[in-house]
Amino acid sequence: MTAGGRLVDSGRILVLAYYFPPVSAGPTFVLQALVGQFDPSSIRVFSGDPALYPLQIDASLSTSGTEVRRYDVPRWWPTEDGELRLGGRRIRVRARAFGNVFVAFRVAVASVRELRRPETRALLAVYPKQHFLLAACLASLISRKPLLVYFMDVYVEGLGSGRRTARMIERVIAARASVVFAMSEPHREHLARVLRRRGQVPYLVELPHPFDEAEREAAATPIGANHRPAIVFTGAIYDAQADAVRRLIAALEDARLAGMHLHLFTQTTEEELARHRIVPSRRVHVRTATRGEARAAQRAADVLFLPIGFDANEDVRRTAAPSKMPEYLAAGPPILVHAPPDSYLARYAKDRGFAEIVERPTSGDLVDAVTRLLYDEERRSHLAAAAAETLERHRAPSVAALLARGVAHALGRTTGSQRPDELPDLSGANDPAGEHDDHRKRYAQEQQHDPL
Repeated sequence: MTAGGRLVDSGRILVLAYYFPPVSAGPTFVLQALVGQFDPSSIRVFSGDPALYPLQIDASLSTSGTEVRRYDVPRWWPTEDGELRLGGRRIRVRARAFGNVFVAFRVAVASVRELRRPETRALLAVYPKQHFLLAACLASLISRKPLLVYFMDVYVEGLGSGRRTARMIERVIAARASVVFAMSEPHREHLARVLRRRGQVPYLVELPHPFDEAEREAAATPIGANHRPAIVFTGAIYDAQADAVRRLIAALEDARLAGMHLHLFTQTTEEELARHRIVPSRRVHVRTATRGEARAAQRAADVLFLPIGFDANEDVRRTAAPSKMPEYLAAGPPILVHAPPDSYLARYAKDRGFAEIVERPTSGDLVDAVTRLLYDEERRSHLAAAAAETLERHRAPSVAALLARGVAHALGRTTGSQRPDELPDLSGANDPAGEHDDHRKRYAQEQQHDPL
């Protein structure tokens, strides 16, 4: 795939993605890297309204010339649930849920209109946001145009509520989707098992998170000279990382790390961080950053911290691929992975050899690992070489070629699903040497007795 090629040879594809520039979030960065590989006239995007996004907006993020239409609740709509009092009774008003359903129907109606145009040949829905996924299912059922779904997160199993609606959407995806994209090989296997229960399995493709070389910016480092040596984390902090971040903060109290500073460049608010018991201090620095500043901080770090929480949802743990991982691979400094041994992140890092890995939830192990990364030059050199090699399968043109191949498959099909025994495998399409075969076999063996 070369930059500027068409995603659809004749016509365009409609993409429903709540997260899109200028919203600063992991799914935005992934889509920005992928969309930027194609002729913008071959893609039209329906997204959420950045003005209503509660966290960080980054005006430096580009839509790559792609036409974008924004859909969201009215500006006056309440952002939090409330209560009504009727006599002595209190009735919960789920304002956010009702608002999302309203948006889903608006997006579905707009999508049907768009899909009725002969030049709009298919629909790609991107998760997360469930109401955009619902809109895509409704539009696909009405228009009968090919449906593709890109899961950048665990779906039903990762939800705290709303699972009944999610399972309904899951059934529609199994019946209607021509192609489903997953963020990792274990995630692809997870989706295969989940959708197979519905009796039909779409074409399943692993899309490694992409790194776009063209997005490198010459921003000045936001790390001060008196705040070094520096451990750097970039990205959102929530349940999937919080306990690992707290453990690293505790490790800074060890005498061997007395001069270390931890820099958290995150769009997560200080109020939300406080809920996770993560508080700024003299050696723990929290700030927001533009995309360019975050990448400059990654390059300037002494150690890059890449965690998955030990108390994270099991399905998230086993399948999640952090969107920041390719950026870390490209940045240069050594990577410290702190994740449970059954996590995809720990397995992938171990198979590829690109990171120092701490698989036990102990501060002492983190202290030992940071010390090695600071002072063992041979180890640093070995990790840097492995990171550069691993980065190759995350190059945006290679990942975009997988996306284009999936779209071509959807457009070439006459039916919306297929039997489980016809399940094709595109997961190794950018791994021709089969380097992940051992990883896949081990994971499959361990999952044989793991009912969903």
